[in-house]
Amino acid sequence: MSKMVLGLLQEYEVAAVQAEQIKYPLQASQGLHRVLVVTGDNIEEMLEEAADGADSIRNYVEKQLRQAESLSTSDVLKKVVADSLGDSGLPIINNKHDDLRSAYKAYAALWAEQPELVDEQLVNVEEEGSVLQEPLPDAAWVERNEEGGLLLLDLPEADAWTAPLIIPMGGYNECPQPVEQAALFRDWQKRYGAVPTAVTEDSWLLRAARLPESDEEALELAREHFMFCSYVLERFASIGAYAAYLKRSSNWSFWWD
Repeated sequence: MSKMVLGLLQEYEVAAVQAEQIKYPLQASQGLHRVLVVTGDNIEEMLEEAADGADSIRNYVEKQLRQAESLSTSDVLKKVVADSLGDSGLPIINNKHDDLRSAYKAYAALWAEQPELVDEQLVNVEEEGSVLQEPLPDAAWVERNEEGGLLLLDLPEADAWTAPLIIPMGGYNECPQPVEQAALFRDWQKRYGAVPTAVTEDSWLLRAARLPESDEEALELAREHFMFCSYVLERFASIGAYAAYLKRSSNWSFWWD
């Protein structure tokens, strides 16, 4: 584990650990929430950039926190969609006047040659070959993903959504910026009790405490996830199949190529 990383995170509850030391499911002291961090070059570089020569990332986190609190889910997802449409030749959405549903329709047009992918009919997820997993991360997940060192980050439960600001990753290709990730995580924590459980250089795991109660609510959430990270459909035949999964599983997994 880089001493630089631990130094920049010195003002936070962070501990370096070995894989065999981790107990599952992750548990922190009362009132705290624990996130497993798999470090690597991208995270280390972003931490160093965030510090901007300082001994800690505290100033960066506080500035990004204010920005995240000013953003809504609609703000973030419409920006993500607008960025995705930029080189497509399709009409660009108006961030001020288009609503989120209109933004989704514009985003879905990117898959016009794969209409089955945006089919919204809910189907049995087991028929689609997906697995309703046990809580993640677990030892097998760590073994598959461990590249750099491992950290355990403990945050106040109410502030679990701020994890992307303290462990910044992303901003490449289609992966949203950390401040945008945090804004969405804040909204999903409020609505579904969804909290980050693990992060790598290219992925986030979240665990939801509440599931969508209706098909339409599940589809709305599936659309949000799809706009945030199109790779959520990699294991599913359609957005309807993914929505059915969200009605039955608390594991949310996002990754970017």
